[in-house]
Amino acid sequence: MLKTRFRGVRARIAAGACVAMILSLAAISGGAQDTGGISGFAPARVAAERQLEEKLRAIPDAAHAESNLRHLTSEPHMAGTEASHRVAEWLRDQYRSFGFDAEIVTYSAWLPQPREITVELTKPTARKLASPEQPIDVDKDTSDKRVTPAFNIYSPSGEVTAPVVYVNYGTREDYRTLASSGVHVEGKIVLARYGKSYRGIKAKLADEHKAAALILFSDPKDDGSGAGETYPNGPWRPMSGIQRGSIIYTQLYPGDPLTPGVAATPAAKRLAPADAPSLPRIPTIPINAQDASVILENLSGEAVPAEWQGGLPFTYHFGPGGAEVHMKLVMDYQQRPIYDVIAKLHGTSDDEWVVLGNHHDAWVFGAADPGSGTASLLETGRALGELARSGWKPRRTIVICHWDGEEPGIIGSTEWVEANRSELQKKAMAYINTDVGVNGPNFGASANPSLKALLRDAAREVEDPRTGRSVYETWREHAAAFSGEVSGTARQTPATDVSGEPPISALGSGSDYSAFFDHAGIPSMDMGFTGDYGVYHSVYDDFYWMKHFGDPKFTYHPALARLLGTVALRLDEADILPFDFPAYALEIEHVTTDRIRRAVRDEDEQALEPALDAAAKLSISASRASQALQAVSGAPLDPAKASQINHAVAAVEQAFLAPDGLVGRPWFQHVLYAPGSYTGYSSVEEPGVTEALERNDSATLRQEADSLAAALTRASARLDEVARLAQSAKSAAGE
Repeated sequence: MLKTRFRGVRARIAAGACVAMILSLAAISGGAQDTGGISGFAPARVAAERQLEEKLRAIPDAAHAESNLRHLTSEPHMAGTEASHRVAEWLRDQYRSFGFDAEIVTYSAWLPQPREITVELTKPTARKLASPEQPIDVDKDTSDKRVTPAFNIYSPSGEVTAPVVYVNYGTREDYRTLASSGVHVEGKIVLARYGKSYRGIKAKLADEHKAAALILFSDPKDDGSGAGETYPNGPWRPMSGIQRGSIIYTQLYPGDPLTPGVAATPAAKRLAPADAPSLPRIPTIPINAQDASVILENLSGEAVPAEWQGGLPFTYHFGPGGAEVHMKLVMDYQQRPIYDVIAKLHGTSDDEWVVLGNHHDAWVFGAADPGSGTASLLETGRALGELARSGWKPRRTIVICHWDGEEPGIIGSTEWVEANRSELQKKAMAYINTDVGVNGPNFGASANPSLKALLRDAAREVEDPRTGRSVYETWREHAAAFSGEVSGTARQTPATDVSGEPPISALGSGSDYSAFFDHAGIPSMDMGFTGDYGVYHSVYDDFYWMKHFGDPKFTYHPALARLLGTVALRLDEADILPFDFPAYALEIEHVTTDRIRRAVRDEDEQALEPALDAAAKLSISASRASQALQAVSGAPLDPAKASQINHAVAAVEQAFLAPDGLVGRPWFQHVLYAPGSYTGYSSVEEPGVTEALERNDSATLRQEADSLAAALTRASARLDEVARLAQSAKSAAGE
């Protein structure tokens, strides 16, 4: 019966979305690019902007990028160590030499380091496991004695001896398969391969199913010999390679586990570790495929389904039985320092910021993750500094940040955002992130919808080193034939996009944009070049790997620097920020109606009616604001009025923040996008409503639907204010 009532709401949504779609398509087919203009710039300023961008893009070069990376990978520099401090000091000094005002901001985080790691097979025979990664003769860094033994940070200490059960990827579906086969993991050590979800989700699910401990391994089928030639003959993980990584529950909140929502300063009030919701509860350790093979080939029980079979040369079995393992982990937990580098190139308007960021801590040497992004962003900073020395002064202040503690749990960026949230919400126009900046030639990106057109336009201006065509053209061509994921980040590349444009995915988690977007409501994007990359979080992710496989001629590092710089300049110099609100409203409409059509039960439809109605109004408000901004874009605006409009434009994103956050996850305040409770890195759209529907939780659904409707209504009001300000400025300009 309620289906009939919803037809009118859907009709209003469709009408608003039609207007939004027409405006978005007009911008694509007959907008700034086709006329030689640049979105957000008055026609009289376009030539100067293009000249400025060309100057910037001429500066980054391969030699500087290679030198940067060689220095950054000269020693292991894990978060919380003095080596990480040395990297921060070097970065600070580099930015000072470029003309930036640079400083190191220090926080104190609860961080462990391993003191004892024992993994051994006790049945059917005794054999020591947890073997280190094997040195490679041609790559001297792999013999470095300073490398910390592989571990999963935030594992608790513990000692367990128990039979083993193989749980495939350790997802919810995998545990259902085990249960249907009569296999239970309570009191057992579970063995899970990496892939399909964040390792912290694997730890949480193992704990929820009452496992005693968790062992993680990289199966050759996933990122080793099953994918291609292994290191040092190819880019994929050798049998001795180990994926380190955090298992902290970042799906609850990232950052220091003892100070959720507040900055981890020395004086901050801290939770007791036993009371910290984000800290895992069962011992967890990563091992290599060689050691996993010893366990798996001794497991008895039923043979696993075909889709559970990995790349080792024998049939996998569920267990338990046949293999018993003894684990002992001793972790040294302490308050340890985190060193963020904050560099500012002050603009004419210091109350408007364009923020760029990348983390500098690494599990070992970190050539791809994160050194490639660090080296590239340094080149962007050097280029901006040279422009400033030549007489250019930024219109807005450009802030370049290099975060510490990303690998343990997105700590450095989260603490800085929590410390400066109010100021950022007043001043930050956007945040631009790169993490694994380069590990191949294929461009990929994530962004909130209002920034996607800006990112694509910038990609049209940068040459792809391999093809000689634009990054945009090469990206679009590649996307039609390829779908991939960047290991360790949330940047995913779907094969197609509804607009026919190269795809830009939704922001999830797993990198430093999370606090900006999910907690502070700052419009954000993440980008990088991807490829065959199997040495993620291992000792083999070093300079030799990058020089031979990731970017041998160091041409993609400066290409990324040019792209970062072009996006930064367009945000910095625009008369009116080039945000695409109709495209945003259109995406919300797709998500909202699709969720209802596929998942809602009849008895729950009425709870969602206000959100549907609010989505319809948002499309209309977005269209109205877009028209007003387009009308004023060529007018000679008073600087004060232009600043007022731009602050209002940037603040629209904050309307999507729910004051009380998502139910059960209050740190995550963005109602439209968040990492899933059981996906980890991957984004879930309209997460509160979506996950309540998945659980058939009607009470939470009503609460989250009301929160969604309120957020969409707030955003409509802010867009109406943008339209009013633009119309007023146009009238004042005499148009």
